Amino acid sequence: MEKEKLEKIKEQVSQKPKPTEQKANLSQTGKKRLLNKKILIIIGIIIVMAGATVLFRDAIFKKAPKQIYEVAIMVRSQRSNDPNEDARSSLKAGDVLLVQAEGHSWSQTEKISYLILKMNLTEEQASKLTQPKEKEVKFKDLSEEEQERIEEEKKRAEEEGREYMEEPRTETILARQYRIKMEKFEGFKPADLLSGQPFEDEIFTWSIVEKKPKMDK
Repeated sequence: MEKEKLEKIKEQVSQKPKPTEQKANLSQTGKKRLLNKKILIIIGIIIVMAGATVLFRDAIFKKAPKQIYEVAIMVRSQRSNDPNEDARSSLKAGDVLLVQAEGHSWSQTEKISYLILKMNLTEEQASKLTQPKEKEVKFKDLSEEEQERIEEEKKRAEEEGREYMEEPRTETILARQYRIKMEKFEGFKPADLLSGQPFEDEIFTWSIVEKKPKMDK
Protein backbone atom coordinates (compact mmCIF):
# COMPACT_ATOMS: atom_id res chain seq x y z
CA MET A 1 0.00 0.00 0.00
CA GLU A 2 2.77 2.36 0.92
CA LYS A 3 4.57 1.36 -2.22
CA GLU A 4 1.56 2.38 -4.33
CA LYS A 5 1.37 5.78 -2.57
CA LEU A 6 5.06 6.31 -3.16
CA GLU A 7 4.63 5.55 -6.86
CA LYS A 8 1.76 8.09 -7.13
CA ILE A 9 3.81 10.80 -5.44
CA LYS A 10 6.71 10.15 -7.81
CA GLU A 11 4.33 10.34 -10.79
CA GLN A 12 2.86 13.66 -9.60
CA VAL A 13 6.33 15.09 -9.04
CA SER A 14 7.46 14.02 -12.50
CA GLN A 15 4.36 15.64 -14.14
CA LYS A 16 4.74 18.92 -12.26
CA PRO A 17 6.53 21.51 -14.48
CA LYS A 18 9.97 22.53 -13.40
CA PRO A 19 10.56 26.16 -12.27
CA THR A 20 12.54 26.89 -15.44
CA GLU A 21 9.67 25.55 -17.56
CA GLN A 22 7.18 27.69 -15.64
CA LYS A 23 9.28 30.76 -16.25
CA ALA A 24 9.56 29.92 -19.95
CA ASN A 25 5.78 29.49 -20.22
CA LEU A 26 5.17 32.78 -18.41
CA SER A 27 7.70 34.50 -20.67
CA GLN A 28 6.00 33.17 -23.82
CA THR A 29 2.58 34.29 -22.53
CA GLY A 30 3.92 37.78 -21.77
CA LYS A 31 5.47 38.06 -25.22
CA LYS A 32 2.20 37.05 -26.86
CA ARG A 33 0.26 39.61 -24.83
CA LEU A 34 2.80 42.33 -25.69
CA LEU A 35 2.66 41.39 -29.37
CA ASN A 36 -1.15 41.47 -29.35
CA LYS A 37 -1.06 44.87 -27.64
CA LYS A 38 1.33 46.24 -30.26
CA ILE A 39 -0.86 44.91 -33.06
CA LEU A 40 -3.94 46.57 -31.53
CA ILE A 41 -2.05 49.88 -31.19
CA ILE A 42 -0.93 49.73 -34.83
CA ILE A 43 -4.47 48.94 -36.00
CA GLY A 44 -5.77 51.86 -33.91
CA ILE A 45 -3.20 54.24 -35.44
CA ILE A 46 -4.14 53.08 -38.97
CA ILE A 47 -7.85 53.65 -38.27
CA VAL A 48 -7.20 57.13 -36.86
CA MET A 49 -4.97 58.06 -39.82
CA ALA A 50 -7.54 56.78 -42.31
CA GLY A 51 -10.26 58.85 -40.65
CA ALA A 52 -8.06 61.94 -40.59
CA THR A 53 -7.22 61.45 -44.28
CA VAL A 54 -10.91 61.28 -45.22
CA LEU A 55 -11.71 64.42 -43.21
CA PHE A 56 -8.73 66.28 -44.69
CA ARG A 57 -9.66 65.22 -48.21
CA ASP A 58 -13.27 66.30 -47.77
CA ALA A 59 -12.15 69.67 -46.37
CA ILE A 60 -9.70 70.34 -49.21
CA PHE A 61 -11.69 68.92 -52.11
CA LYS A 62 -15.13 69.92 -50.92
CA LYS A 63 -17.23 70.78 -53.94
CA ALA A 64 -18.00 74.45 -54.24
CA PRO A 65 -21.72 75.27 -54.14
CA LYS A 66 -23.40 76.13 -57.42
CA GLN A 67 -26.22 78.45 -58.31
CA ILE A 68 -28.11 79.59 -61.38
CA TYR A 69 -26.71 82.60 -63.24
CA GLU A 70 -27.96 84.37 -66.34
CA VAL A 71 -25.25 84.98 -68.90
CA ALA A 72 -25.33 87.45 -71.80
CA ILE A 73 -23.28 86.16 -74.74
CA MET A 74 -22.04 88.02 -77.80
CA VAL A 75 -23.57 86.71 -81.02
CA ARG A 76 -21.61 89.04 -83.30
CA SER A 77 -17.89 89.83 -83.20
CA GLN A 78 -16.52 93.31 -82.63
CA ARG A 79 -13.68 94.42 -84.92
CA SER A 80 -10.67 96.73 -84.77
CA ASN A 81 -8.20 97.46 -87.57
CA ASP A 82 -5.24 97.10 -85.21
CA PRO A 83 -4.76 93.34 -84.58
CA ASN A 84 -3.31 93.85 -81.09
CA GLU A 85 -6.06 96.26 -80.09
CA ASP A 86 -8.63 93.92 -81.62
CA ALA A 87 -7.45 91.07 -79.40
CA ARG A 88 -7.26 93.28 -76.30
CA SER A 89 -10.59 95.01 -76.48
CA SER A 90 -12.88 93.42 -79.07
CA LEU A 91 -15.37 90.83 -77.82
CA LYS A 92 -16.02 88.00 -80.24
CA ALA A 93 -19.05 85.81 -80.87
CA GLY A 94 -19.21 83.39 -77.95
CA ASP A 95 -17.57 85.78 -75.47
CA VAL A 96 -19.57 86.53 -72.34
CA LEU A 97 -20.43 90.21 -71.99
CA LEU A 98 -21.72 90.01 -68.42
CA VAL A 99 -23.07 87.62 -65.80
CA GLN A 100 -26.11 88.34 -63.64
CA ALA A 101 -27.99 86.53 -60.91
CA GLU A 102 -31.01 84.44 -61.83
CA GLY A 103 -34.11 86.56 -62.29
CA HIS A 104 -32.24 89.60 -63.61
CA SER A 105 -34.45 92.01 -65.53
CA TRP A 106 -32.94 92.32 -69.01
CA SER A 107 -33.88 95.23 -71.23
CA GLN A 108 -35.60 94.58 -74.54
CA THR A 109 -32.47 95.82 -76.35
CA GLU A 110 -30.33 93.28 -74.46
CA LYS A 111 -32.78 90.49 -75.23
CA ILE A 112 -32.55 91.03 -78.98
CA SER A 113 -28.80 91.76 -78.99
CA TYR A 114 -27.33 88.90 -76.90
CA LEU A 115 -27.95 85.23 -76.40
CA ILE A 116 -29.01 84.93 -72.76
CA LEU A 117 -28.54 81.54 -71.13
CA LYS A 118 -29.19 80.18 -67.66
CA MET A 119 -26.14 78.38 -66.31
CA ASN A 120 -25.56 76.32 -63.18
CA LEU A 121 -22.09 77.43 -62.04
CA THR A 122 -19.85 77.92 -59.03
CA GLU A 123 -18.91 81.48 -58.12
CA GLU A 124 -15.41 80.88 -59.48
CA GLN A 125 -16.73 79.60 -62.80
CA ALA A 126 -19.05 82.58 -63.15
CA SER A 127 -16.12 84.92 -62.52
CA LYS A 128 -13.94 83.20 -65.13
CA LEU A 129 -16.48 83.88 -67.88
CA THR A 130 -15.61 87.59 -67.97
CA GLN A 131 -11.90 87.40 -67.10
CA PRO A 132 -9.48 88.82 -69.67
CA LYS A 133 -6.26 87.02 -70.52
CA GLU A 134 -3.28 88.93 -69.17
CA LYS A 135 0.49 88.57 -69.22
CA GLU A 136 3.19 89.92 -66.95
CA VAL A 137 5.12 92.89 -68.29
CA LYS A 138 8.84 92.77 -67.56
CA PHE A 139 10.63 95.89 -66.36
CA LYS A 140 12.73 96.13 -69.55
CA ASP A 141 9.57 96.20 -71.65
CA LEU A 142 8.12 99.22 -69.83
CA SER A 143 8.29 102.69 -71.28
CA GLU A 144 11.20 104.90 -70.19
CA GLU A 145 8.75 107.11 -68.29
CA GLU A 146 7.36 104.13 -66.36
CA GLN A 147 10.83 102.80 -65.60
CA GLU A 148 11.91 106.21 -64.24
CA ARG A 149 8.80 106.40 -62.06
CA ILE A 150 9.51 103.00 -60.54
CA GLU A 151 13.18 103.84 -59.89
CA GLU A 152 12.13 107.07 -58.14
CA GLU A 153 9.67 105.16 -55.95
CA LYS A 154 12.38 102.64 -55.00
CA LYS A 155 14.81 105.45 -54.11
CA ARG A 156 12.18 107.27 -52.04
CA ALA A 157 11.36 104.07 -50.14
CA GLU A 158 15.05 103.50 -49.41
CA GLU A 159 15.49 107.05 -48.11
CA GLU A 160 12.47 106.66 -45.85
CA GLY A 161 13.76 103.34 -44.51
CA ARG A 162 10.86 101.26 -45.72
CA GLU A 163 10.63 98.24 -47.95
CA TYR A 164 9.59 98.87 -51.54
CA MET A 165 6.79 96.53 -52.55
CA GLU A 166 6.84 96.22 -56.30
CA GLU A 167 3.40 95.60 -57.74
CA PRO A 168 3.03 93.04 -60.52
CA ARG A 169 2.60 94.72 -63.89
CA THR A 170 0.27 93.08 -66.37
CA GLU A 171 -1.36 93.93 -69.64
CA THR A 172 -4.43 92.54 -71.33
CA ILE A 173 -3.68 90.51 -74.43
CA LEU A 174 -7.13 88.98 -74.93
CA ALA A 175 -10.49 90.45 -73.96
CA ARG A 176 -11.74 87.08 -72.65
CA GLN A 177 -9.95 83.87 -71.61
CA TYR A 178 -13.03 81.70 -72.08
CA ARG A 179 -15.80 81.41 -74.64
CA ILE A 180 -19.13 79.68 -74.98
CA LYS A 181 -19.07 76.93 -77.60
CA MET A 182 -21.54 78.50 -79.98
CA GLU A 183 -21.25 75.49 -82.29
CA LYS A 184 -23.23 73.58 -79.65
CA PHE A 185 -26.29 75.58 -80.70
CA GLU A 186 -26.60 74.14 -84.15
CA GLY A 187 -28.87 76.13 -86.41
CA PHE A 188 -28.92 79.21 -84.16
CA LYS A 189 -28.70 82.58 -85.94
CA PRO A 190 -28.46 86.07 -84.36
CA ALA A 191 -31.67 87.04 -86.16
CA ASP A 192 -33.51 84.37 -84.13
CA LEU A 193 -33.32 86.70 -81.12
CA LEU A 194 -35.89 88.99 -82.71
CA SER A 195 -38.44 86.26 -82.04
CA GLY A 196 -37.35 85.75 -78.43
CA GLN A 197 -34.65 83.91 -76.50
CA PRO A 198 -34.50 80.36 -77.92
CA PHE A 199 -33.16 78.56 -74.81
CA GLU A 200 -34.80 80.41 -71.92
CA ASP A 201 -36.29 77.20 -70.46
CA GLU A 202 -32.97 75.29 -70.43
CA ILE A 203 -30.17 75.31 -67.86
CA PHE A 204 -26.61 74.75 -69.07
CA THR A 205 -23.40 73.83 -67.26
CA TRP A 206 -19.67 74.52 -67.59
CA SER A 207 -19.54 71.82 -70.28
CA ILE A 208 -20.44 74.42 -72.93
CA VAL A 209 -17.42 76.56 -71.96
CA GLU A 210 -13.92 76.28 -73.37
CA LYS A 211 -10.62 78.04 -72.76
CA LYS A 212 -9.31 79.92 -75.75
CA PRO A 213 -6.08 78.63 -77.32
CA LYS A 214 -2.80 80.39 -76.65
CA MET A 215 -2.01 83.28 -78.94
CA ASP A 216 1.10 83.23 -81.08
CA LYS A 217 3.81 85.54 -79.74
